[in-house]
Amino acid sequence: MNYLENASEELTIAPYIKEIEAVAQRGHKDISTENLLLAFVELYQDQPTLLGEFITTILERAFRAQLEITPRAFRLSLLTAVKLYLRRRSIKDYEFFSIQAWKQVVLKCLERLDDEFLHFCLRDVSTVKIYRYCALQLLGGLLNHSRLMSSEGACLLDGGCSINIGLKCLNDSEGFKEIELAPELTLLLGDSLPRFPIQYALGIDKYPPSLERTLASLFPSEVKRWEDLYVKLYYLKKEKVHYRQQDILFLDQEREFQGKFHIVFLSSLLRRFPQHQIADVLTQVNYATSRHSFLVINEQVSEETIEGGGTYATYILPKDLLERLVQQIRETNTFGLYELLNIAFQLFVYPDENCQKVFPGKDFKVFLQRHTTVPQG
Repeated sequence: MNYLENASEELTIAPYIKEIEAVAQRGHKDISTENLLLAFVELYQDQPTLLGEFITTILERAFRAQLEITPRAFRLSLLTAVKLYLRRRSIKDYEFFSIQAWKQVVLKCLERLDDEFLHFCLRDVSTVKIYRYCALQLLGGLLNHSRLMSSEGACLLDGGCSINIGLKCLNDSEGFKEIELAPELTLLLGDSLPRFPIQYALGIDKYPPSLERTLASLFPSEVKRWEDLYVKLYYLKKEKVHYRQQDILFLDQEREFQGKFHIVFLSSLLRRFPQHQIADVLTQVNYATSRHSFLVINEQVSEETIEGGGTYATYILPKDLLERLVQQIRETNTFGLYELLNIAFQLFVYPDENCQKVFPGKDFKVFLQRHTTVPQG
């Protein structure tokens, strides 16, 4: 291989290496995750050819499959694939793995590359955190005080639902019993989360549900806390909650989805897409939503925040605002995530992405005034 070919390869893999190094250097609230990232950094320092050839293989496979993989998506999928490698071998005690322990695991994965591991690295992460769905529960309660909620109940679409357990927690006080509301919210909604009528709830994901992969996507320190509940919810059947394998980028290929949904929920989904595809997602959501509807987005407040840290928030776009954005997109063909969030109403904020404590967002009162009949004290 000549110099130019070497330079070209370095330029290709550089953003993916840089992503791992940058997050490792920032530190992580989950020690095992930090150690796993640092293990990759040390391996790249010791054996750059091994890791470089692996990343090149992943990118070549992605290119052949016409997949776009951002550096962030690659990092998350890679970490999940390594943890899934252990779980499929009944090794689940990785919460306290050291850097050296993780290096041994990563070496086994990379030195004996097989199609299964490469496939897992190409598949997007499959995270789901059920407390994030309290945003829907609270919004439903607020919309009880509006002229928009049908007596038959709302039709909900959860885009990127993973194993579709979040929707099963709605209107179940047990699932959200540890949620703590700020006094301003308690004053409006009462001590318990409000119920709201649901006509139909559909979770979609472009991948078939995989319980083990979802558990592998969790931070190692979270698995023991959530595994039993996730297993229970995964097998729980709820009459009004359905699942369908469906890519959100192709909703308009299904006539039954046109104008069907009152609320579309995208929780930590949009930041996984390249910028030009965010515009595509908005166009698809606009196709699938009814005249009086809302797009609800959960995301980190800061673009620089890594998973597990920083302030998290729920944003909401009413249908009229969504339609205007889609019209603008037709002219520009692109739209950044944080450009979008700056336009949306910030409805709720949380100290972290686990969403156990809920505070009113900066646009909470404005949203109430414009879209509900909730009394303003």
